[in-house]
Amino acid sequence: MRRYDVVFIALSNLPDTEISEIVERYQTMVTERKGLIIKIEKWGKRKLAYDIRKQNMGFYVLFDFAGNSDIVDEMERNLKIDDKILKFLTVKTAEEITAEEVEAIIAAAAKAKEPAE
Repeated sequence: MRRYDVVFIALSNLPDTEISEIVERYQTMVTERKGLIIKIEKWGKRKLAYDIRKQNMGFYVLFDFAGNSDIVDEMERNLKIDDKILKFLTVKTAEEITAEEVEAIIAAAAKAKEPAE
């Protein structure tokens, strides 16, 4: 497996429920193809550096996952044809990663989120 980061920018005027549906659809796409989601971050609405399709604001979402290249191909194909997505970028962050390493990363992130007592 390889590790990937996918950042996409959705239309900023979409309601939160629709943003959640988009995130859920791409999350399902990864998990159905035996990929492992490491984290999903909703960065929120931000001003774009330049107008994209006459939009000056966008809703940013980061997907960090491990999987094969066929997952990336399918995800990019869907992002290209989705009218609600303005732009996307896929970056391979690791050439080889095992399922055990992914589990360790997820566990470390969960432990970091726990409040200190």
